[in-house]
Amino acid sequence: MPEFVIALLELLEAEGRTFRRAFGRASLGAAILFIATILALTGLGFLLASGYLALVVIFGRSLSALMVGSASLFIAAALGFLAYRATR
Repeated sequence: MPEFVIALLELLEAEGRTFRRAFGRASLGAAILFIATILALTGLGFLLASGYLALVVIFGRSLSALMVGSASLFIAAALGFLAYRATR
């Protein structure tokens, strides 16, 4: 019986080390994904701003804002629909 207890404790210790390593890798991956998401959103904001500034020269402020906003909402709706279809 004591051998069983010692073996069980050694197994628990090994599982704890494995869990700690896996948790560290997962949290590092989550942190990198969070930073990538922030950078992607910042880049998207700059792309939208540059599109707006390019259209202001041709169409004026209000129409340019309407066009960029409408395009953004259309893309968001299309992506939302695709996500809905993928989870059905």
